[in-house]
Amino acid sequence: MNLSRLIATTVAALLCVPTAQAGDVAEMRPHGFSADGRYFAYEEFGEQDGSGFPYATIYIVDTKTDSFVPGSPVETRIRDEKASLGEARRKAALEIDPLFKTLGIGDDPGYLAAYNPVSELVEEPKALRYQPVPSLYIDESVRRLRLETVSMDGPEDCKRWGIAVQGFRLLIAADDSPETARTVYEDKRIPESRRCPSNYAIGGVVTPGYRTKAPHIVMVQVASLGFEGNDIRWIAIPIRP
Repeated sequence: MNLSRLIATTVAALLCVPTAQAGDVAEMRPHGFSADGRYFAYEEFGEQDGSGFPYATIYIVDTKTDSFVPGSPVETRIRDEKASLGEARRKAALEIDPLFKTLGIGDDPGYLAAYNPVSELVEEPKALRYQPVPSLYIDESVRRLRLETVSMDGPEDCKRWGIAVQGFRLLIAADDSPETARTVYEDKRIPESRRCPSNYAIGGVVTPGYRTKAPHIVMVQVASLGFEGNDIRWIAIPIRP
C-alpha cells in the first residue's frame, strides 16, 4: 500500500468524516500510577476546534472500580486563542496537584509500553501487539489486543443528528495463540461524556512497574462529535491480561 493510500485509509477509518470536515485531536500524556497501583492518571490537551482556545483535562481513574476519583477530572480552558497550551496544562496541573500528592500519583510512573496515536500510519488502528515491560528480549509476556465496535443506543440528540452511535469491546490473547482471545472489557451503555461516539481505535497501553499488581491501562481513542467535525479524545480502560 502506498503512503497516500495508507494515510487516507487510516484517517478515514478512525474519523469517519468527510475530508472537508475536521475537529481537534487531543494529545495524551500518562502521569502514572499510585505506589499500590490503585490509581492511574492521564492528561489530554489541545486547541478546541472552532474557538482555537487551549484546553487541558487531567483524569484520575480508580483502577479497582473503573471510575473517576472524586475531584477528577480537572478541566481547564483558556478563552484566549493567543494563550499557549502550556498555560492550560500548568493551570490544570496546579489545580489537581493536591489530589496527586494525596493519592501518590506518579510514585509508580509505569511504562508507556505501546503508543499508537492517530498520526501513526498503521493499517489496523483497532489492533495492537505489545510487551508489558521494556526489554531487548521478547518473551512469553507479549499480548495481542483487538478492539471491536458495537452498535448501541445513544442520547436522542445523536439520533437527530443522524449519528450511528458505537460502543466497543476489547479482547486480549497471548501472542502465540490469538485464537484464545477473551473479552476483557465491553460497553454496557454509552456515557454522555463521549458525545455521540462514532468510532474507536487503540491508542496505546500503559503498564505498571515491576513491583505492583496494577492492571494494564488500554488508552482508547474516541471519535466523537465536535464543533467542526469529529474530535479525538482519550479514555482509559483498566484490564487484567
